[in-house]
Amino acid sequence: MNYTIRKATLDDCEELSRLKHVLWDQTYRGIYSDEKIDEFDYEKHKNKFMKIIDDPNVTLYVVEASGKLIGYMDYGVPYRPYKDYAQEIGLLYLLSNYQRHGIGTQLFNIGYNGIKDKGYDEFFISCNKYNTKAQEFYKRMGGEIINVDEDMEDKSYPQMTFLYKIKR
Repeated sequence: MNYTIRKATLDDCEELSRLKHVLWDQTYRGIYSDEKIDEFDYEKHKNKFMKIIDDPNVTLYVVEASGKLIGYMDYGVPYRPYKDYAQEIGLLYLLSNYQRHGIGTQLFNIGYNGIKDKGYDEFFISCNKYNTKAQEFYKRMGGEIINVDEDMEDKSYPQMTFLYKIKR
């Protein structure tokens, strides 16, 4: 399977927004409300990606195959801070037909090593409490569960948080 992992550019933002909608549909249909997925605001998410790319404290990578973006990952200062942890892998998404080929592991390792290279000894990842595929992946990557939110009526909010200790 041929693919390239590279840092995202502002030129990627429109395609990243479209990709995020597909990823939400694949990942969260049945967890998020249909309305939240079906009424996805492309412009809003394009602008969010632009802010991520412009943020000097966060690094965003994309995965490209056959000229199309198929996934992305970012790491750095937490978007939604958790306790006193200074770093996180905040986004790690890959289209379902590209999963289980080692690409997610490569993305995780880029984030891990990027955080390590900045001198940090730990970081966290949060994922939706009902996203069992992501939870299994984060456990395989060595994460220790440090928090599980209480159930809520809106299943898009509760999170499960994993802590990673960096080996020196």
